[in-house]
Amino acid sequence: MRSAKIWHGVHGLGIGFERRKNSVRGARGIMRVGAVRIFAYALAAASLGLCFSAAAQTTNSAAGALGDPLSQEVLRALQQRGGAQSLDPGVQPTVQVVPPAAYPPSLSPGPPGVGQLTAAPATAGLSALERLMSLRAGQRLTQFGYDNFGRGSPLVVRQSGALQDNYILGAGDEIVAALHGQENANYRTRVDRDGRVVLPNLPPIAAAGRSFGAFRADLERAVSRAFVGTEVSVSVGAVRQITVRVVGEANAPGTYTLTGLSTALDALNLAGGVKKSGSLRNIQVVRAGHSLRIDLYSLLTNEGSSSDVTLTDGDRIVVPILGGVVAVAGQIRRPGIYELPSGAPGLRASQLLALAGGPPVRGAYRISVMRTGDDGQRRMQALAGTDVTVRDGDALFVAAGGDAAMAGVELMGATGSHGYFALGDAPSLKALLKSPDMFAAQPGQPLPYLLTAAVLRLDPLTLQRGVIAFSPVDVMSGKSDLPLQSNDVVYILNVAEMRYIARGAAQAAMREAENNGAAERPQANGRNADGQPVSAQSLQTGAVSGAMPSPTGFAPNGASVPNGPEAPRPVVQPPRVSPIAPLPAQRLPGPFGLAGNDDLPELGGIPAPPEPKPQANDTDSRGDSATAQDGALTAKPPAAPENAARPALRLFVGLDDDQRQLLVRSLGHYYVVVGGEVNDPGAFLALQGVGLDRIVQAAGGITPNVDLSGIEISSAEIDNQSGVSRTVRKTYKLAADQFSQVSLRPLDSIRFNKVFSDSAGQMTIYGEVRYPGSYAITRSERLSSVLSRAGGLTEAAYPYGAIFLRRSVAEQERGVLQREADALDSQLVGLMSTVSANKAQISDAEIQYVGQMMQRLRQAGGQGGRVAVQIDPKEVAAHPELDIVLEPGDQLFIPRLPNSVVVAGEVMSPSGIQFKPGRSVADYLAQAGGMTEIADTDHIFVIQPDGSAQQANGTSWLGDPPRLAPGSVIVVPRTLHPFAWDVVLQNVIQMTSQLAITAASISVISK
Repeated sequence: MRSAKIWHGVHGLGIGFERRKNSVRGARGIMRVGAVRIFAYALAAASLGLCFSAAAQTTNSAAGALGDPLSQEVLRALQQRGGAQSLDPGVQPTVQVVPPAAYPPSLSPGPPGVGQLTAAPATAGLSALERLMSLRAGQRLTQFGYDNFGRGSPLVVRQSGALQDNYILGAGDEIVAALHGQENANYRTRVDRDGRVVLPNLPPIAAAGRSFGAFRADLERAVSRAFVGTEVSVSVGAVRQITVRVVGEANAPGTYTLTGLSTALDALNLAGGVKKSGSLRNIQVVRAGHSLRIDLYSLLTNEGSSSDVTLTDGDRIVVPILGGVVAVAGQIRRPGIYELPSGAPGLRASQLLALAGGPPVRGAYRISVMRTGDDGQRRMQALAGTDVTVRDGDALFVAAGGDAAMAGVELMGATGSHGYFALGDAPSLKALLKSPDMFAAQPGQPLPYLLTAAVLRLDPLTLQRGVIAFSPVDVMSGKSDLPLQSNDVVYILNVAEMRYIARGAAQAAMREAENNGAAERPQANGRNADGQPVSAQSLQTGAVSGAMPSPTGFAPNGASVPNGPEAPRPVVQPPRVSPIAPLPAQRLPGPFGLAGNDDLPELGGIPAPPEPKPQANDTDSRGDSATAQDGALTAKPPAAPENAARPALRLFVGLDDDQRQLLVRSLGHYYVVVGGEVNDPGAFLALQGVGLDRIVQAAGGITPNVDLSGIEISSAEIDNQSGVSRTVRKTYKLAADQFSQVSLRPLDSIRFNKVFSDSAGQMTIYGEVRYPGSYAITRSERLSSVLSRAGGLTEAAYPYGAIFLRRSVAEQERGVLQREADALDSQLVGLMSTVSANKAQISDAEIQYVGQMMQRLRQAGGQGGRVAVQIDPKEVAAHPELDIVLEPGDQLFIPRLPNSVVVAGEVMSPSGIQFKPGRSVADYLAQAGGMTEIADTDHIFVIQPDGSAQQANGTSWLGDPPRLAPGSVIVVPRTLHPFAWDVVLQNVIQMTSQLAITAASISVISK
């Protein structure tokens, strides 16, 4: 009644405002009407803002605002008056999301490891019960159901839509009734505190505690009796609010406000879910002294009917302590810990297996139970059937009773027909490998290698694997066959896998031969374990290569190292290597082509072995190994730096690690090495009796420069009884179509020599010749011949100053510099190790300077291999022995005639001085300003234009001074450190005193 009065008052106020507006005239009336209109709009805006503010507050405040019928009626009237859309049921949104209550993170039953920055242990995030049962079962087990009900979730409150007839009405529910017919009216009212609904001209109708369907039927009968020809439509406009209390093992127990449509699950979600210490199968809803039990397992499984209870105001939800539990582990679809039904002492094994989802696949399984006695001891008991009861604390184990595939073989590897085959359809290799169409190359896939394959066989008695090698080509051609057995795995290799096995085995064999023939190297006289001189800097710091003893008593290169009690034994962590340790990715120098493309890839699923450091004689070539991405092989990218990770190649896909290792080691005994004039030299897998033509085809064929008159084949004849192996070499003269007549054996080495040719490469001439450029030379061709082919010298040529460079001489110069650096290093070490050496005589700066000089010597490239030659045609004609024989890569530069002499070194003004015939060395030195104080006047030398050098004072006491020519260089070196008489005197005095002491000691002993 109060709401109706307020509505009529506001409505009348608005009508009065409109009439007043029409009757007022003049400016004064207009101002008055405006003021009144502003007041009315302010009142409406205030009411509207109040309702919006109430809707934006918390769930309790919003529900309280909606429950006030006065505010709702005023708001609805103002909206209808202003033409706006109704907000109730449109005032509130149709769906409201209420977040669950917050609870401490320590109580959060989330998955283990969530939100952790570091790797958690296997038991992280488990409850005490889960840790205990996981320890008993030997695997990680979690409590079933708590991943759904053990955490809170937002509650979705739907505030519009039709309600079911079974909805129980209560005080506060809004009833919307619409009359149609003789009487047309719309009524909105609420169920009052007495539980009745009162409408105009109708008797009160009982509603609280009754279903909505029963109330609607009573209202329809009342309307039909009160009004003639009138029908009524009834709906619930707004649902009442209720208050419930959640107690017990909930994450956030407390009192919560919900709607009349909420259920017990909604209240549990708002309470943060159920703790793992709480029960999911015995939740109680206490209402008016009666208790309703809820089993949440029925919502997760097909066990029983759906269990949930619609709440009423004042209900109390009790989550009791967890009851009895059992565990299921092993080969089961849903291993975990399950709660027993309320009051049940246990579950039958069949019921527990059904609750856990049953075994993953159909088959034979062994079922056993671990029972815990009253004395605390656990005993395993095998179950003959599934009717046995599993009691509280027991653990049920499910294991495979037998999982062996019978009467079947598997085809794997580089074939498009891989898969399982019935043994009846493929009793032998010939029946399995029917045609070459099974090995057709596919785009993006590696090519199959059909000269060697393998059968991995499991012995039925010993259950040990074995490998049987065969040739798919011989099988398909009918030359050989092999009966198959059940569970055989026929693996077809691809080219990349063949290269991995063959080249790795060949490298391991060559390294073993080198290690067997290597002699121990000395370590005395300033030499380390590798025979290299010990540097002075290493002697100072103690970092001498080979000085630290090895834990095994041997140096890394195989040399023996004294490892006495006084020598400390460092703790060395062994490197993590592949199970296939004899096959590292190492380049192998040798005459068989293994140095060009022998980088071994990594096995997919097998850790890569450590990359060994290349030796001094290793070549830096990269091969054609392949890489794989997602199973497709692609060309290997260019060589990356040493510290860059190489892409792994997935080989032997489908095999486990044991099968891979066994396959690689078994087939590694069947390889041949092909070198020389073939397009792809290297090692290839081949069985006994394979034809030479097939191996040549696998090696890419022979080159056009091959010499077929001397094909060399080296075979190893092994006598296992006597333990002796000897090498037999045979030479064949065959045409290309006769290669099939030669049968090979494993471990053979085939070499195709290159045809002998008189071509020796090219040499380059540039400078003052008529036709400079590169010229092809033949064996034993001389320099005069190439000069004649180049058109001879020009008129401006200076033959005496010709610069001739040769590669072999440059290598010799580099070797000499290396030996000089080693000798200087040895001398310095010897000087530092003497008794007279101390910090006062040899300073650190001097040692560092000598070390830098040795480093420059080792890094220097020499003079580029310059050779003094005679190219003057007249001189060569008079002395034919001066015409040198050319080598590949020779370079000749013929300069123009110079007109100066260069003075360099310790002079006042190093420069070039104009050449004048008859001048001596002293004349040019005087024109350069003379020599400095640190000049070594006894070792001045002259470098002639042809590259030869001569001392300025002659080579002997009666020698003539050098004859200077245009382009000569006069070099004045720097004097060395002056002779230290004080050091010599100190050494002599020390040695004399030591000799005197020794003599006195001998005389005393002799008496």
